[in-house]
Amino acid sequence: MTDRPEPAEVPLVFAATARLRRLALVAALSVVGAVITAHGELLALAAIPLVLLAAHPRSGLPTRAGVAVRLDPVRCVEGDELVLELDVRVPGADRVDAQLVVPDHTSVTRAGRAAAGSGTTATWLLVPQRWGRQRIGPLRLQVVAAGGLYAAPVSLEVAEVIVFPAAAALARAVAPRELAAPLGEHPSRAVGSGVEFAGVRPYQPGDRRRDVDWRTSARHGGLFVRQYSAERAFDLVLVLDTSADAGETGGSSLDLTVRAATGLATTYLRAHDRVGLVTFGGPLRWLTPATGPRQLYRVSEAVMTVRPDEAERDAGAVRFGLADLPRSMLPGRAFVCVVTPRLDDRPLDAVRLLLDRGFAPLVVDVLTSEPSLPVPAWPRRRRRAPDDLALRTWRMQREALTGELASLGVPVVPWDGEGDLTGALLHAMRSLAPEVRT
Repeated sequence: MTDRPEPAEVPLVFAATARLRRLALVAALSVVGAVITAHGELLALAAIPLVLLAAHPRSGLPTRAGVAVRLDPVRCVEGDELVLELDVRVPGADRVDAQLVVPDHTSVTRAGRAAAGSGTTATWLLVPQRWGRQRIGPLRLQVVAAGGLYAAPVSLEVAEVIVFPAAAALARAVAPRELAAPLGEHPSRAVGSGVEFAGVRPYQPGDRRRDVDWRTSARHGGLFVRQYSAERAFDLVLVLDTSADAGETGGSSLDLTVRAATGLATTYLRAHDRVGLVTFGGPLRWLTPATGPRQLYRVSEAVMTVRPDEAERDAGAVRFGLADLPRSMLPGRAFVCVVTPRLDDRPLDAVRLLLDRGFAPLVVDVLTSEPSLPVPAWPRRRRRAPDDLALRTWRMQREALTGELASLGVPVVPWDGEGDLTGALLHAMRSLAPEVRT
């Protein structure tokens, strides 16, 4: 955590509370009653309110408060804990009440408050549940003074928190061995100076002595040498379909899309591979493939902007298309992974475009729910979901899209947000048709 910030001076504007108004009302009624009824003893009822009002004049109220607010950290991942601390110092105040306003997808797991002299210290433990930029606050304070006769409201802006998506689980970075690439960490089918064993072959002039497999040579009566897989780098381009968000918040298709993209980018960038990003379906955005920790932050920042409003989405669909993507954005040796809920034909068009450009794409399907159809108001009869014509038509369209992708030799990996993607990716990469690989 960082050091405690210096308190900021906040002006206070006090107003009469309901308690002051009640005391003034009692004093006024007592005086009026004494005058009308000529009973002087009623003035005794007005004495106590008048004494309280005179003992706490408005001129004696504090005019400023020292307020320090600290939120740590301001960048986190879904499910991480944030600590918000408030320190208020108001000499002459009776108490300070604090209420924190949090966004919809942030929960408060613990809140504590302690009063010390003329100040108050409060702490909140916040847990953001969904990725994106979230505004924490405002923090509403109520400074009560003069025995509860006056109160001053104060509204404080806290901070904007950047919540990065939780990364999909990948045990390791896998890559097709057929792809040509520069030197890196992935073993390929090509024989080279790597560390992964690839087999043995008869000795040839020029082979190194340390590569001789003496056990195999003794068994066959001739010299044999060990071969190792050459290590290659991997260029991965993530193509995200952001045209729709289907499903419940927190586990919708868009949530799974950004988590899959974050997990893939994190895993492959840690393996010193190059990762690029393209979003289509809304405004066309792209990041040129690059490596390093800075690229991971670029990818994370980019996936948090894939929630365009309807007007922006319509404008992007008219002006831009995946065909307008610069050819330099997709290096010739890149492997393309399309993450999509497959709700329309746009992913199929994107796959065909990638195939025409000579790439071997892989499709990750992130749709985990079926559309819920409303029950018609008339006639009032019960709708059976399995027999609903619209739902069956939707399912048939999905099956037709799956069959079309299979006929193109493009594997489809379903992912529901749980489990490891490594095995599914490796199986899909190995199942690519030979004509697609080349």
